[in-house]
This record gives sequence, C-alpha cells and structure tokens, in this order.
Amino acid sequence: MLTGYNTDIEYGGTVYHVQTEDKGRESGFVESLVYSAGEILYSRRTPYAEVLEEGGDLEAVAAMMERQHRTLVEAIRRGLLNRLIGGEETAEEDDETVVSRKAEAGAAEPPPAERSLDQVILDYLEAQKSQDHLVLKARAEREFVYGSEVPVEICAARSRSEEPITGVRVQIVFKSTGEPHRLILAEGTTDGEGCFSTTVALPPFNGGTSALVITADSDIGPAEIKHLVHR
Repeated sequence: MLTGYNTDIEYGGTVYHVQTEDKGRESGFVESLVYSAGEILYSRRTPYAEVLEEGGDLEAVAAMMERQHRTLVEAIRRGLLNRLIGGEETAEEDDETVVSRKAEAGAAEPPPAERSLDQVILDYLEAQKSQDHLVLKARAEREFVYGSEVPVEICAARSRSEEPITGVRVQIVFKSTGEPHRLILAEGTTDGEGCFSTTVALPPFNGGTSALVITADSDIGPAEIKHLVHR
C-alpha cells in the first residue's frame, strides 16, 4: 500500500479537502475523496490490477495516484467541481465513480451537460499547454534503500522555456504506512543553476510501505516527485 496525498484547497469561500490513497493490492484500486465540512461530495476509484498484470510496478501505481489527486485539486481550483457533482456520473466500464450528493442550493449552476472527470482532465491538460508551471527533475537516478545515505540532486525549471528557477523552496520528506508521522530529512532552496543538492539518511525498514517525497514551492506553483523506498 502506497502513502497517499491530502490537500486542502479553498474556492468560493469553501474549503475542500482532497484525499487520495492506494487501497492495497487486494482491493486493487486508487481512491480519491473530496470532502467539505466532513461530508463526502465526490469520490473516484481507478482500478490498477490490469496495470500490474501488464508488467507495471508500484511506481506506475504511484504515478497514477499522483495524477488523479493533482487533477481533482486543479478541478476545484478552476471552479469545475460542480461539473463532477450534481448526480450520478456516467462512467466507463472499469470506472467505479460514485457521487454522494447533488450540489447545494445556492451554489453556481452546473453546465447543462454534466462532464466526466476524464473530460475535466482533458480541459486541464489543454489549459496547461499555454501556462508556465514548475517542473522538477533529478540530475541522476538513485536507488532509495532503507537505512542508507543517498545523495539527492533536484533541479527546478519552467515548463515552457526550461529556464532554471533560483530560490525555489524544496523539502524532502520520508513517509511510511508504518509510522504515524512524516519525517523531514532535508530542506533548502535552489541555487543559481536552479538546483538543490543534499544527502539524506533514510530510516531503517519499519514494516510498512515507504516513499521519499520531494516537494517544491515557487512563484509559479508547486511540484512534487515521489520515490518508493526499497529493502
């Protein structure tokens, strides 16, 4: 089971909480939930058994989970939540999407035709083409092994021009299903070449599934890279 994502985002005076997690190999799907005031407004389940059967690994599942979470956060940020809620959504055969309730009275009216999350994703990707955003890249591929010291070199750049960005805030966090809290391993900012370098000491194996999460925050938005930690 992979470490999930939790994001609070405000839109129109309402704070929404987006939670995405891997439900484990036995369940075989990634689930995202959108809450407001403790109530589930929307949920999305994406099965991944076929991905594993075709040779995909947990990193492929982690990428799927991160993409699904990021897309829902962006949908809320762009005011598209009412396109997802407001009644049962038509789903693909392998999509177990569930919508828990209709939009509240007084909320902005949804468009005449309800749009699926896949349509919202396409809208988002199209919009991204014309917008500059933060991109994180590792200078070298590394193996992250429990109990080892690993050099980490991360560079930040603009998506359109690939120009390095100086002064980006970077945080490296160890997360595990076997620990009740996250462990900050390193923090800093990118240098004149847009890079941040450090060496992190990974904790010993604790019986859970763990990941090294590298997050960055800049004037053009956030970005994140996630690496599984192996035995």
